[in-house]
Amino acid sequence: MKITIDNGKETVISLSGELDTLTSVDLEKEIAPILHGEAEAVVLNGAELTYISSAGLRLLLTLQKGMKAKGGTFRLKNIQKDIMDILNITGFSSILTIE
Repeated sequence: MKITIDNGKETVISLSGELDTLTSVDLEKEIAPILHGEAEAVVLNGAELTYISSAGLRLLLTLQKGMKAKGGTFRLKNIQKDIMDILNITGFSSILTIE
């Protein structure tokens, strides 16, 4: 999986490939400074995300809760149909902001 982070008006995390048990460790390391930093808005761009496991879902929830706790926002955008199906089945689509 490839992780790209663009800091600006909002922090954009772009994921490419599969977010599973092995790759979620890398993403977790990348999001820790974001959650403890000054970011007020975080967007996860899932245009090239092809798979998400329960470990990946846990990180989405971590981002959601962490940003909410510091008064910020977290949202998903460009989510592919297969990932959207997983979010719907697990109920995450009712918890997360998805554009």
